[in-house]
Amino acid sequence: MTKIKSFPLILLSFVMLLSCKMQRPSSQKSSVQLADEYKLADSILQVGLDNEALFTLLGDIKPMSSLVSFSFPIANTDSTKLLEENILETDSAQAYLAEIARIQRVVSSIDLDGLDVVFVPYAAAYGKTRSLQVSVVRTALLDSLLYAKQTFFGQFGITPGASPVMVVTANEYGKKYDRLRGYGHLFGYPDYAVDFFVKAFHTADTDGKHVERDFFRMPTFKSEEGNFVYAVPKGHRTNEVDSLIYKRATNLLEEYKRWRPRYLRPDSTLRSQELIRDFIKKQN
Repeated sequence: MTKIKSFPLILLSFVMLLSCKMQRPSSQKSSVQLADEYKLADSILQVGLDNEALFTLLGDIKPMSSLVSFSFPIANTDSTKLLEENILETDSAQAYLAEIARIQRVVSSIDLDGLDVVFVPYAAAYGKTRSLQVSVVRTALLDSLLYAKQTFFGQFGITPGASPVMVVTANEYGKKYDRLRGYGHLFGYPDYAVDFFVKAFHTADTDGKHVERDFFRMPTFKSEEGNFVYAVPKGHRTNEVDSLIYKRATNLLEEYKRWRPRYLRPDSTLRSQELIRDFIKKQN
């Protein structure tokens, strides 16, 4: 029988200590990476909170809101490759794909009660540039919308309970006027504004005439005119629906202004995930 020689205790201790020291940089790198990705998630959500996504993140005014978009030179511009599989050159595209994967990891890591953050590429590319949009969806409000508008969304097989990323992707890749109408509903515009918006585009496409319009705007933390805005017929007088949306939006904005200073870091970045979780907890 072969005997296994035992290490002297002091040598064994040295080996274990050396092993720990050798492994520690990898552990630290992982922790740093996680911290960086958490802060990136916070920064994405801060953009939303300071703009129109506030009305999805902290309220039930908009079923969906845009957060941020990213653009990469990865789209196919070579007409000779329309039937080919290998579009990207791996070496040159690898850095872009790695960054997209990192953003997807960050988006997937965001865990907020009642909210889904989705990352969807735009169907249209501009030259070689492909943009990808990060949006947030309030799931209960989306389900209510899909039920209320089942005669529209149902034609695509979309029903309450559908995955938000499936709904957004199906809408983005839909036909032009369906896409416009779908986004109008998802962004929380009133029915009359959605109808006007779709018909105005159709008129411009068929008659070549620009339909005159005004805009109804809600303020945000970042701007008094804000990015929560929808087109209305020229000369439109504010109605009850507009007034209700405006009142709810401004009330929520004032509440956010009271909460925001308590969650600022020394570098003026916002602890966005913590703020949203605390706000949701208080509402419940």
